[in-house]
Amino acid sequence: MSAPLLRPLRADDADAVATLHATSWRSAYRGIVPDDFLDHEVFAERQAVWRERLQGSAVASAFGIVAEDATGQMIGFAYVLPGHDPVCGTLVDNLHVHPELKGGGIGRKLLQAVVRELGPDHAQPLYLWVLDQNEPAKRFYARLGAEFIDPGTTPPFGGVCLPEWRCIWREPSTLLSDHA
Repeated sequence: MSAPLLRPLRADDADAVATLHATSWRSAYRGIVPDDFLDHEVFAERQAVWRERLQGSAVASAFGIVAEDATGQMIGFAYVLPGHDPVCGTLVDNLHVHPELKGGGIGRKLLQAVVRELGPDHAQPLYLWVLDQNEPAKRFYARLGAEFIDPGTTPPFGGVCLPEWRCIWREPSTLLSDHA
């Protein structure tokens, strides 16, 4: 596969983002989140969230980056809330890659694009939350140098609250190295 095309997330991407987000959750969270939610409710729930975020009352500083293949098909996205936490900094609220394309460097490229978009003067850490049971994602973030701190519990989704970890990059610029 050729390198993905990266571009800013737009308001008219809401339904495509919802579809990819639901597809990602159905793959990564099967056996963790109730099947009924994944099979019947997740798309409508994600569609409502993304339409509100991208077409409604979005946080002014929030931004997103989309990865597309050569045909213009969305294959990944990141959604970011700069300065979300006074101590932990900027939240990568969502980072998803199509399940069939994981392991191809798209997630790393999206995180690198986030760091570049934040700019060289961005002095805050970068963080995201990962489910404790999502071992592939935890391995991916560990390979990229994330530190796992602040064990917690998710807000309810799919009818459950689950254990999670904050993954933090205290120096986000380290994600820009070839080794990230």
